[in-house]
Amino acid sequence: MVQQKAVVDGQPARVPVVDGQRVVLPADGWDDVVVEDTAGHRYVLVPEQRYAALERAERVAADGRAPVALTAREREVLQMVAEGCPGSVVAERLGLAANTVAQHLAGVRRKYGVRSSAAAADAARADGLIR
Repeated sequence: MVQQKAVVDGQPARVPVVDGQRVVLPADGWDDVVVEDTAGHRYVLVPEQRYAALERAERVAADGRAPVALTAREREVLQMVAEGCPGSVVAERLGLAANTVAQHLAGVRRKYGVRSSAAAADAARADGLIR
C-alpha cells in the first residue's frame, strides 16, 4: 500500500492509496478530502450525501426551482408508490389509513407542483430524495 499526501479538514493527513488508483477512506464517515497527485493536480473527494446536496444546489441554480423538502414519511410513502405499490398496499404495510397515504401523496404533489404521483416520484428521484 502506497501513502499519498492529503489534507483533511485543512490539516495534512495520510490517506491510504491502493494501486495508485483507489483512495480508501473510513467507512464510519469522513469530511471533504483534498488529494494531490504527483503532477500537482488537486482533487476534492466528498461524501456521497454531500455530493447529492451539491448536485441539488446546482439544479436549483440551473432551473431556478427552490429545493423541495419532504418529510421522512412522505419519502417513505413516495418510494413505495414509485416501486409500484398501490396506495392500499402502502397503507397496509405502514399501518396507516388509506386516506392518510392519499394525504401524504397530495402533499408531495403540491410541493412539486405536479398532478400525478408518478411525476412527483420522478422529481423526487431527480432531487435524490428517493431511489
